[in-house]
Amino acid sequence: MNDNLKTMAMLDIVEYLLKENSEPISIQDLITRVREIKNITADDVDRLTQLYMDITQSAKFVYVGEDKWDLKERNLEMWDKDGYAFVTPDHDEEDVEDDLDFTEFNLEDVEEQEKEVDDDDDDEDEPKEEDEEIKEEKEYIEVALPIKTTDEDDGDDDVDFDSDYDEDDYNEIMDDYEDMYDEE
Repeated sequence: MNDNLKTMAMLDIVEYLLKENSEPISIQDLITRVREIKNITADDVDRLTQLYMDITQSAKFVYVGEDKWDLKERNLEMWDKDGYAFVTPDHDEEDVEDDLDFTEFNLEDVEEQEKEVDDDDDDEDEPKEEDEEIKEEKEYIEVALPIKTTDEDDGDDDVDFDSDYDEDDYNEIMDDYEDMYDEE
């Protein structure tokens, strides 16, 4: 192993490894080799994640399929392909989930399972901590706070929000506003 590799930037090490190998390498192998060369522990997730992002976003490297990466200069035909270009019909069949069959769906079974869950909850005599926390939050939320206006007006147009809603008063106020804008 070249001793100069330890002093090189991690992306430069990846480039060196790909040049030396002359074949595409999986990204996991690239990260593992760089980790070994630079003496990075597997616990250093931040640096390893950054290396992964740097490899995938670098203009020097290109994804060539089958979880392998190579130098772009050796694979110019691949540089503009996205990951979907590498999906084959074999891969599609593996990823397809079985279609759900609702012909055997029985609503009574679902209701019975829900009832069993409810029965399990009834067995507990002590209130849950979550319930107590929710009650505390509701008490906090339900506290009435005085509302003060910050409007700087003479108070003639104030509407009493505590009184019952009167549609005629509302229409009269809206007519006044319309007249005010029509005058301008």
